[in-house]
Amino acid sequence: MPLPSPLSTSPSPASQPASIRVAAKGANRRRAMTPSVSCPVKCRPHPCLAPQPPAPSPELLAARGAPIAGELRACRSPPYLPLSRSADSLELRAACRGAPPASRARAAVALGGDGPSAALIAGAQSRHAIFRDELVRRAFTAAEAAHRGQVRASGDPYLQHCVETAALLAELGAGPAVVAAGLLHDTVDDAGLGYGFISEHFGAGVADLVKGVSNLSHLSKLARRNDTASRIDEADRLRIVFLAMEDARAVLIKLADRLHNMRTLDSLSKTKQQSVAKETLEIFAPLANQLGILNWKEQLENLCFKYLYPENFDELSTKLIEIYNIDMIAAATRRLEQALQVRGLSYYAIYGRHKSMYSIYRKMARKKLVMDKIYDIHGVRVILENKADCFATLEIIHHLWPRIPGKFKDYINSPKPNRYQSLHTVVLTEQTLPLEIQIRTRDMHLQAEFGIAAHWRYKEGERSCCTSVSEIVEWVRWVTWHCQTLNTGYPSSLACDASSKETHTIPSHSDACLLSYSKQCDHKGPVLVILLENEKMSVQEIPQNWTILDLLKRSSNYGMPLRLRLNCHAVHNWNQELKMGDVLELIPSTPCKSRGHTRELHQKFDHRLAVSQS
Repeated sequence: MPLPSPLSTSPSPASQPASIRVAAKGANRRRAMTPSVSCPVKCRPHPCLAPQPPAPSPELLAARGAPIAGELRACRSPPYLPLSRSADSLELRAACRGAPPASRARAAVALGGDGPSAALIAGAQSRHAIFRDELVRRAFTAAEAAHRGQVRASGDPYLQHCVETAALLAELGAGPAVVAAGLLHDTVDDAGLGYGFISEHFGAGVADLVKGVSNLSHLSKLARRNDTASRIDEADRLRIVFLAMEDARAVLIKLADRLHNMRTLDSLSKTKQQSVAKETLEIFAPLANQLGILNWKEQLENLCFKYLYPENFDELSTKLIEIYNIDMIAAATRRLEQALQVRGLSYYAIYGRHKSMYSIYRKMARKKLVMDKIYDIHGVRVILENKADCFATLEIIHHLWPRIPGKFKDYINSPKPNRYQSLHTVVLTEQTLPLEIQIRTRDMHLQAEFGIAAHWRYKEGERSCCTSVSEIVEWVRWVTWHCQTLNTGYPSSLACDASSKETHTIPSHSDACLLSYSKQCDHKGPVLVILLENEKMSVQEIPQNWTILDLLKRSSNYGMPLRLRLNCHAVHNWNQELKMGDVLELIPSTPCKSRGHTRELHQKFDHRLAVSQS
């Protein structure tokens, strides 16, 4: 049954009875709160080996606005459920009534109450145990007090956005500090909390993460105002700056923030929807791909597809609703498992996936194909021990199903230029649907995920970037995969092998905290800095050891009366060397037409970067 178009029309609200208008308002609110829908294909592991987590299918229904049953149950309770009138509750209300957000948050943390949003924290705890952690509970209390009374454009309480952002991080396997920072990520910009308050009550680590998200949000707004997404090279440089200038965990929080914002984009104007979607498609979706969070990347792309190309989205999604067949993938996986066991072949993992809707659209447009000529909509991947087992498995697969001629590719004996190795074949299932099956060894798989054959490296081509950024990307991909594997409840036979770490260089991190990372100070490669000039932002690539004066000579304003600020501080030495991620602002000394706008921009810029200097 075709799903309704995002652009479909309905009778005007004024012409509808009051009861219908109330019901419609509730439906719109639930649609704005749409969570992700994940449809992993479950397979039975070999008794001696642990599987890799199944790759989730595309978020087709999530992009269409269909919440899953579990999420609906969590949303049925009213967003604000009064607590019992205990002494602490009454004291908390008295201390917070009429106070500014920072004062309310301070009182709430001091009293340790949950505030009037117990239903939200209870719902989060029912989904993720980490919300019972003491640090996370205190962060929720502070966020609730700071955002109390604030609502989003959808009409939902602002706190719900904070909780859903933190829940996305919990799904990823993040620890208490990252989840707490996810709850507090907007308190600096939208509730007036300071770095000192967050550091005092939650530690410098959480405060640094919140500060980092605030800085990234500011750069994102500048990029959107300057349409950076339309300049592909500059968008690529901005992603590198994101990774270089802040803790990589802050980038994860920002990605979670953007994903939930995209899920609730319906409440904004069409112009705003397309502006945010364009930036997300060119900056944040590729960033998620770089970091190996493919589920988020696919969701972001599909949601951007919905808002940027609504007619193509409607047409394609209607077709895919009829084609997508989860049961077929599950049946094929079981049949292959049984055949491998009969032959005595052990495997590390067998899992299935659907090709994402936006990927299908791009492939059809790029190769000028019709839907019937896309043979990798359904896929299964098999990971084995050695090369001989790969070819033995290929023989079994071709015995189980008829192969489609011309669709076999041997990348093991003839690797791709980026050293990618795997066997690809397409067979015809009992449902007369094509099924692509990839066969590779564990070492080939790790090389594809983390080594030079990694998809994000291949997409970047030969473009050079500082070595520390490559290390950060590699580290985040490793940790993300490791956490996702731990979430399955099985010991990992793919991610936790010491020999794998010897083959693939993973940056050192604290044994006490899986998600910690110490930045490397040496940058071998070009330096990228942000230049604010005439209220326009640009990402400049400069050689190492360049000074402020060297960059100014490249500017069109060179030779004019200017005041300079570097990372929100006045510049007194124009021979100061620039570092990766520096923000240099050129301020005309003479009044300009948009003086008020410039002053407002400076105040916002000062507010965010002053926090980072605290």
